[in-house]
Amino acid sequence: MKLPPSTTNLAVAFSCLLLFLFSASCKKNTAITSTRVNSTITGDSIVIKNAGITIKTGILPPVTQKTFIPNGDSSVAEFQVIASKLILLRRMDFSAPSLILSSRISSIYDYKIHNDTGVMTYFIDRYLQPGSGADLIMDIFYKNINKINSGSVAQVSLTGISYVTSEDNMEHYISLPRPVKTEPMCLVRNKPGIMFQNPSGAVLENGFREIMQVKLTGDLKWTLVNLPLSISASHDYNGAVSKCKLIVKNKNEILETESDSVYVPSESTGNTVIHFSKAFQHAAGDTETLKIYAPVSGTLVSLISTMNPYKALVWKDALGTKINGQQNDRFFKEITNFSSFYYQE
Repeated sequence: MKLPPSTTNLAVAFSCLLLFLFSASCKKNTAITSTRVNSTITGDSIVIKNAGITIKTGILPPVTQKTFIPNGDSSVAEFQVIASKLILLRRMDFSAPSLILSSRISSIYDYKIHNDTGVMTYFIDRYLQPGSGADLIMDIFYKNINKINSGSVAQVSLTGISYVTSEDNMEHYISLPRPVKTEPMCLVRNKPGIMFQNPSGAVLENGFREIMQVKLTGDLKWTLVNLPLSISASHDYNGAVSKCKLIVKNKNEILETESDSVYVPSESTGNTVIHFSKAFQHAAGDTETLKIYAPVSGTLVSLISTMNPYKALVWKDALGTKINGQQNDRFFKEITNFSSFYYQE
């Protein structure tokens, strides 16, 4: 059973008549009318014409855009409700999958609303003047991640609202014809740390030069399966990377890979994906540095290397769940920086 909402301060600048009518509508025995929806749906918003209400989800900070959520972390969502006429926004119903444990809109309640039945109800009790709105920031809390739910996607959906107007002093309940959803989140046991950094300038006996380093970090173990690379030869330099299969070393060991050959012409870009024959295992709490070598030609060379495209990245979390390219293209938002290589004869 949900606790009643805290008493709302009604000392606002409305007429005594409106205040009386709206206050009366909040009594427990007020009739609730189910209202047919005359609405317009566009993108992430819905306009309820007969109520004069616009509802949309926002992605402004601190709202979390779609991303990976590691075990124990929460995300933030935003619901913006704007009214074109004077209303009392009474109630909002949200649905959520069982992966979502609870939520909290701190400006409404100090406590969390638990997702015991798949529906979380908030009594808003907030007056909206014409042209004004309520910006509701929701913290979303997730269940612990296990082998069954790792890699699953979860989001909260606004499914219904109720409101009171001065026109009839009735509480109108509207089931939205299409839910207004938060950004989707992909739940994983842990996220990988992948950071590009500048090479040391080392040269192998075969003449291959170290053109980039990739630092791997993480408090928990994870596994790197496929690493996509984009290598650009800067303009106004005559350097290039000859067609080759890149050499990857960790410490003093050359790693076995099945990467495709890459060729980077002068003032152009080349792409390849390093497929680790034996998926590279990151040890919990360690920092590993992958050093990547290629044959470089030209008297003045400048190369910029990054991880791209994300749709080719594949890794496994600490539970062994494989996170494929489609998921990474959609949810990987980590900063990986870039590596800069410079050489002059």
